[in-house]
Amino acid sequence: MPALYLTIWAALALFAAGEIGRSGRGRPPAWAWWSFVLGLALAIVHTLIAFDVVHNWVHDDAVRNTAMQTEAVFGARVGWGVYVNYLFFAVWLADAWWWRAAGPDHVRSTAVTWGLRIFYLVIILNAVVIFAAPPRRPAGLAVIALLAWAWARPRLARGLPLGPITRRRPPS
Repeated sequence: MPALYLTIWAALALFAAGEIGRSGRGRPPAWAWWSFVLGLALAIVHTLIAFDVVHNWVHDDAVRNTAMQTEAVFGARVGWGVYVNYLFFAVWLADAWWWRAAGPDHVRSTAVTWGLRIFYLVIILNAVVIFAAPPRRPAGLAVIALLAWAWARPRLARGLPLGPITRRRPPS
């Protein structure tokens, strides 16, 4: 099963590389989009391997297995995490499509950018830390830290604080 784990960790590394490339100042380098898309392709390959090796191509088995994992972590037996993964892939694909279709100079709204980042962060955090086997959690935390750095980098480069924006009172 090494291919099962190698594909998803490589996919997440490529996702992070794509985010690093596009979160910098100016036009993102061409490699960033390709990294982002290749990460998506590997994540889909990972899912196909899991359906073959772990679930014998039985979707209900994947839902049952996800429900058991969710119950072990959160105490609630729900299998909709499988569908959340499909949504994750759909959003990743739409984001990649938008990135390419909008052109390298187009800028999307801050609300959309941060909405996507929060969505990605919640899904990835669950996958690589909360539901990951304990020996894999440090690597998962490294992925999360890398994404946090990539997303904070523009503010850091401009010397802006990372916390909430506050107004200073003028001296009286």
